[in-house]
Amino acid sequence: MIGTGLRSLFGLLLMFSTSSSPSVSSHSVMDFGKAELSSWRALNDGVMGGRSVGNVSYSRSTLKWEGRVSLENNGGFSSVRSPWSERDLSGFDAVTIRCRTTAGSADTFTLTMEVSEQWWMPYWKTDFKADTEWKEIVVPFSALKKSSAMTGELPKIWSWGNLSKVLRLGMMKYDGLAGEFGLEVDWMRFSASPENQP
Repeated sequence: MIGTGLRSLFGLLLMFSTSSSPSVSSHSVMDFGKAELSSWRALNDGVMGGRSVGNVSYSRSTLKWEGRVSLENNGGFSSVRSPWSERDLSGFDAVTIRCRTTAGSADTFTLTMEVSEQWWMPYWKTDFKADTEWKEIVVPFSALKKSSAMTGELPKIWSWGNLSKVLRLGMMKYDGLAGEFGLEVDWMRFSASPENQP
């Protein structure tokens, strides 16, 4: 279990990250390596003295995020984040991620959806498992849980911040384990069940 100190470290990292005024976007497919989808950037624990490393590179069709998580100096995470940009996901039920690991074995990552630019406010998250072969991983929104950088997972009674105004998407390697990681993502596709489609 990750301690309060590491949660605080993550929160402070979010505080140091750059923000700008959101722009509205409603695309249901995020196809990496093309135009604005080559602008996701790494955010690692090094801002607060940690020693984890994460680097992002792009091919013509994929995002590749690779590095090493270190638990030294109160560190323990790496992440990759989209630019700040308002996105309404309230009409969707799931996201499918076409991805694979690049570090030689299956691995678990965390999908994040931030609904505030304030680092202390809760955000949405859920884990997904990627394999060494290309696969389409379906992540239902029903699996999303609220979490705070300061306090960790929040009880279901916390109702602030729905998915109508997601300001930043991301992926994290944040499981309390040290070691090499690598994730390559082709695309992300948001989908709705037939009863929720217009």
